[in-house]
Amino acid sequence: MLNFIGKGSAFNTDLGNTSAFIKKDNSLLLIDCGGTVFHRLQQLDILSGLESLYIVITHTHPDHVGSLGEVIFYSYYILKRKVNIFFPKKELMKSFLTSIGVSSEMYNINSFDIVYVRDRQLGQFAIEFLPVSHVDTIPSYGFIMKLNGQSFYYSGDANVISNKVIEKMKNGEINRIYQDTCGLEYENNNHLSLTKLCDIVSPEFRNNIYCMHLDKHITEQEIKDNGFNVVEIKY
Repeated sequence: MLNFIGKGSAFNTDLGNTSAFIKKDNSLLLIDCGGTVFHRLQQLDILSGLESLYIVITHTHPDHVGSLGEVIFYSYYILKRKVNIFFPKKELMKSFLTSIGVSSEMYNINSFDIVYVRDRQLGQFAIEFLPVSHVDTIPSYGFIMKLNGQSFYYSGDANVISNKVIEKMKNGEINRIYQDTCGLEYENNNHLSLTKLCDIVSPEFRNNIYCMHLDKHITEQEIKDNGFNVVEIKY
């Protein structure tokens, strides 16, 4: 469903900041926009000729919004288009963007918990934001997205998967779960360790889980040996 341009944690820069997209013709839906993302978008020539650009933000850590300003500037000055941002905390996002010199006429922001969009190329899609457990200093969200008759859950950075999401996966309402997964295991971890992921998801459902935001303390083979998938980076 998603094309990934990075799958690393903040310190695992070899894999790039975790970010994914869906593109059809001249419309692009981008998930998170960390410090390495604008450079990768340019390398892959993903931004050229866009008429509609939607960006879903899960939280405001630098590895998720570090190049958001650059993408907005590029869209506004080069593409002559406003970016459409989806993030539940409107004032927080506006304050952040103002602090890096992005003025309000350069973007639109939708802060509803449930968003419905009809795009000429992407079609109709819906996003339901769900608060997740990550850090105490800023709000963090995962979301369920429905597009073209299929649904997926994207965790953002989170140290647990809610029972609501697990049940929706088990009954077929969610086709895939994209989950923040790490190798480190310690008390009050801000990310979900592979050990805990194994405790949460029974073997028969693990093929529905795609691990992302990988740290340097885990290997893709470990993840696959436990029955899970790893997202692939688009080159």
